[in-house]
Formats: sequence, structure tokens, C-alpha cells
Amino acid sequence: MPSAWALVPIKRFPAAKSRLSAVFSREECNRLAEAMARDVLRALIAAPEISGIAILTAEPSLPRFPEAAGARLFAETPGGDYCADLAAAAATLAASGVRTLVVLPSDLPTLSAASIRALLTAHTETPEGVTVAAAHDGGTNALVLTPPTVIPFLFGPDSAARHLEAATARGVACQRLDIPAFARDIDTPEDVQWLIGQRVACATIAWLRASGIVDRLKQQAAAGP
Repeated sequence: MPSAWALVPIKRFPAAKSRLSAVFSREECNRLAEAMARDVLRALIAAPEISGIAILTAEPSLPRFPEAAGARLFAETPGGDYCADLAAAAATLAASGVRTLVVLPSDLPTLSAASIRALLTAHTETPEGVTVAAAHDGGTNALVLTPPTVIPFLFGPDSAARHLEAATARGVACQRLDIPAFARDIDTPEDVQWLIGQRVACATIAWLRASGIVDRLKQQAAAGP
């Protein structure tokens, strides 16, 4: 199977997961974002199909992460356009010889090397094209591009459909996949409740348990509104 590069945008931890502020403190949101980013990077490192990792970020602590060692870092433009930053990084990687690029978020803690292989195995059925792993809410939780600039980035509401429409408009082969590890990113209290019910070994779930958050959420649920 041909190898691919991964491009992971990682928001600054102090600005991440604001939709969880009703159940988590600001420091807990930071720690959750960090744990999930580490899980995603570890899964990519463990996947033999991934030959390189690039990170788009403005988070100053990331270069010190062992999981980021060897990654190519791209600076997020302060106040800039997220999709434009991704496009610039993809163009740079393409110019350096990257043929296939996997763009995925940093909040998929159940990601595994096996799920990455499944994604890329399906993608290699066409020599050039677009594969979208859709989120349960219609977003895009993995976008595989051959070449990396084959379509524009259209992240946002209903982006899975919009990425496929962009490929169709350009006459590019495309497909939508439903792979469990890519189906749900962690943004809301409901997502956290789903996550702690998963039988998956990952640093994020381990931290949620060790920190006492799982027990706290169970007590809150038992107490009712």
C-alpha cells in the first residue's frame, strides 16, 4: 500500500473545547484537548502506512511533546482562515513530494492504527481522488486527498457532503466511508458521555477516570437536573 502523510490541526489548548465549559473547568478542557491530541498522534505514529506527520498549530507546548518529535510544524495564522492555513500546508507538502495526504482533527481519542489502515485501504482503490470519513453530525473527521491539493478545504457544518460535492464538480473520484473511530469527535458533554462508555484503551479515557471526572459525571447524572 502506498504511504501517506497526515496533517493534524491542533487548536491552542486554552482555547479548545469551549462547548464543554458547562461540565469541565477551563483547566480540565485544556487537559482533555492535550490528552486527545496525544492519542491521535500516537495512533498515527503506530500506523505503518503513515510515513510522515505534519501539525498545524499555534500551541507553544507542542514541540516539547514526545509524540510530536519528527513532525513537521506549520504555524497557524493568528486570526487567520483555518481552511486557508490548511491549504497552504497541503500545498507545501505537495511541493515537497507528498502524494497522498490525510487531514484529521486532534479530538478522535479512539483512533487506532487499524482504523487508519482501513481508511487508506479503501482510498487506494482509486489512483487519484478523495475519501471522506464522515462524522455522525455530517462533518468531516478524515479527509484523504490524492494529490493533497485536489479539492479545496471546506470544513464546517455538513462538510462531508460539501467535500464530496467539490470532488464531483471537479470530476474527481470520491467516496464516503463510515468508520467507527472517525464517527465521533469530542466536543459536547454528550460526546464525553459516549466516550467514557467505549471499551477502548486510550490515554484520554484513562485520564478521565484517574482525574475523577468519570465518577463526578456519574454522580451528576444520578442527581438529575
